[in-house]
Amino acid sequence: MPVSAAVFFAVYGVPYTAFADDLKTSTPNDVSEVIVTANRREQALEEIPYSLSVLNTDEITRIGISDIASLASTVPGISTYNFGARFAAAAPPVIRGLNATGEPTAFRSFEQNPVATYIGNSPLVDGYFQLQDVQRVEVLRGPQGTLYGSGALGGALRIIPSPPELGVFSAHVEGSTGRLAHSSGTAYTWGGVLNVPVGDSLAFRVSAKEAYQPGFIDVYGVLKRSGSAISGIPLLADPADPVNSPGIITSKDDWNYQKSFTGRASLLWKPIDTVTAELAILNSHVNGDSGPNNNTQFPGGPSPVDPRVIFPAGGEYQAFSAIDQPFSRTTNMESADLSYDAGFATLSSTTSYYTTKGASVYDGTFTLAGYTAPTNFPLLNYYGGNPVNPRYINPSEFDDSVHAFTQEIRLVSSAAPSNVVDYTVGLFYQQQRNQGSWFDSNPGSPEYSVAEGCTGPYFAGASFPDCLVTSGPGDNHFVQVDTQQYKERSIFGEFTWHFTKHTQITVGARNSKQNFSDAQAYLIYTSSFLIPATPNSSSFSKTTGKVNLSYEYTDHQFAYATWSQGFRRGGANSFPTVGPLRECTCLLTYAPDTVNNYELGMKGRFANSLSYTVSLFDIEWDKPQISSPLPSGNLAVYNGNKARSRGFEVESSGPIFFDGLSYNMGVSYADATLTKPYSYPANDGTGHLLPGLVNGSAGEQLPGSAKLGTLLSVVYDRSLGAGYDLSVSLSHTYRSQEPLGLPGGYFSVQHSPGFGILDFTASLDHTSWKIVGYVTNFLDKRVNLSPNAQPISLSDFALLQGGYVNLPREAGLRVMYSYRSARR
Repeated sequence: MPVSAAVFFAVYGVPYTAFADDLKTSTPNDVSEVIVTANRREQALEEIPYSLSVLNTDEITRIGISDIASLASTVPGISTYNFGARFAAAAPPVIRGLNATGEPTAFRSFEQNPVATYIGNSPLVDGYFQLQDVQRVEVLRGPQGTLYGSGALGGALRIIPSPPELGVFSAHVEGSTGRLAHSSGTAYTWGGVLNVPVGDSLAFRVSAKEAYQPGFIDVYGVLKRSGSAISGIPLLADPADPVNSPGIITSKDDWNYQKSFTGRASLLWKPIDTVTAELAILNSHVNGDSGPNNNTQFPGGPSPVDPRVIFPAGGEYQAFSAIDQPFSRTTNMESADLSYDAGFATLSSTTSYYTTKGASVYDGTFTLAGYTAPTNFPLLNYYGGNPVNPRYINPSEFDDSVHAFTQEIRLVSSAAPSNVVDYTVGLFYQQQRNQGSWFDSNPGSPEYSVAEGCTGPYFAGASFPDCLVTSGPGDNHFVQVDTQQYKERSIFGEFTWHFTKHTQITVGARNSKQNFSDAQAYLIYTSSFLIPATPNSSSFSKTTGKVNLSYEYTDHQFAYATWSQGFRRGGANSFPTVGPLRECTCLLTYAPDTVNNYELGMKGRFANSLSYTVSLFDIEWDKPQISSPLPSGNLAVYNGNKARSRGFEVESSGPIFFDGLSYNMGVSYADATLTKPYSYPANDGTGHLLPGLVNGSAGEQLPGSAKLGTLLSVVYDRSLGAGYDLSVSLSHTYRSQEPLGLPGGYFSVQHSPGFGILDFTASLDHTSWKIVGYVTNFLDKRVNLSPNAQPISLSDFALLQGGYVNLPREAGLRVMYSYRSARR
């Protein structure tokens, strides 16, 4: 067994033959088997013929994984822009580097996510929720287009909630408290799980978790206001002088807090052994203020709006904002899973209805305030008056919502060693409605121009009394509303032929038919400019395939070869094709993008629980979708030409050196680049279409993921006697640098630097109690994850030269108590 020997020697550094003697004396009960349902049936982890990671409840608790962003930061091969829950709808996970969209804007994503996310059997579109009462998480790397359909371009995340248990009463409560560096606040969580049997055929399970993360960014420059976050008018420092009075400037410590709640209730009914029904409701809400953005470059000096106000210098964990920037998001999912075991196969149905709704306020004050030089077009005078309102602010509110109904029916053959053929066939239907709104306002500036005595509206070069500021209701000066409608119908199937006892081949396909429409309306009050919503539609039909060959060359040791495809739906953009905001008709629609994944791998496990996976992949990406603001400000999705991702993944875990000591390691490398250039004409912001203004070149690294990611975790478990068990863990994760967008066009591209983070946990178990001490970011490393990438023409705006930073060190304590009693 030369391959097994090589793997073992690489991990242990001792000959395989010495270990093989121990294997001969092991019993079958020594083999630690991990069961997954990635292929819609129960299988051992090593039988899955592609790269797959699994985290169980204990691992999720030990590592402290709380949401998808923290999952992505600890599992190699997954990336996301981790700027806080504020960006949950605009920062999807990325696997194997298959992403061409830059760092998130205030809006939600316009294109479909490149990774399919599921809660149980129900697809999740966008949203935010905590990983509470989760049985396991399965990370499926590589395209999963046949079983998981549109959106499984780079892979899939399957979050498997713990189901209700029949005949068992159980309860679990937990709480934690922690101190965050650079913050005066205290982090906390509380939560619990209750499982209640009702008779012999019913069980009810409910779980809840609330978490509070204190802020660690201090802000200066916030004006006190009356009213809402978008339309509230700044208060006067001198009420007797409404024209010349400055605003009331305040500062706030620990500004960027975040508070979240996730609850789930499920009811299981099993009237007979062959029939199962589970109904579930998930609710999640998160709210907070701003994000982990700081400014280290502002040297201090007068405000660009009111020079009488002197700002202090910037610094680490210091930000500047003229307004508060609250955000919130509510996510709900109702699902029904029904199944009937007919003996030869199981017929299953999953029905789900999903909604998410988010709102976020951003500060645009200092952006427009930068247009003060004589050579710049005097935009600020349109919105702030002439002279400029000394209390001028420009709040922007971004709202988004998703409503999605999904129905899937599957027929899955029963799993039996004697099967010659296994199969999964199914039908899928989804109807989805997305809406995004953008409101810009200048509260107080229209009132200021009236108090000033202006009588005519402002125009370029005008002087008093032509200085009225024109705005609409609530002092809104710009409104944009975008509505998308999407419908998909597909049929899919996979068939596995076990043509020898240890060799099998799987063939799969999926055909999808899609309809998409987009309608976008603009209203600019300052110029009385209205573009009504005009729907633009597209329809596509797509077929994807899959073939893999797997060979068990010795017990629990597999080699495999896989070809698989993934795709995302196409769509349409909505913007004017005539007038000052016109764009090229060539951008009105964008095509589905498709990947072809070629993968070779080996995986296996030994009797002492040592497991390993090694995979090599080469992925060809056709027509990669790119979402980006155009130079005119129009939002669009367009296709690149060709891209490619090549790399490898290595994972291994098991005992080392002596009893009680174990390790978990992972390495992921993905070299994802454009391989052919693309070029589109675009509006340069003055109404002129310029050829090649939107472009990309071959060789550019795709944004949003690091080439190299590593994880090394060492765990020591020891019994202290009298029912006390100690577990100590030290983990280090590393990510190499990653670009935050594609070069070319209007925006300069910055890079998130490479960095490593060290975490520590220690837990003590005694009967039903568990106490965990933890330190995340042990060395309190500060990393600027998102160096400022303002338009090149605005690069001297010192108040905008900020960046998002990672969470500082947190040290804390978790306490958990569990009770379990089986009914007699």
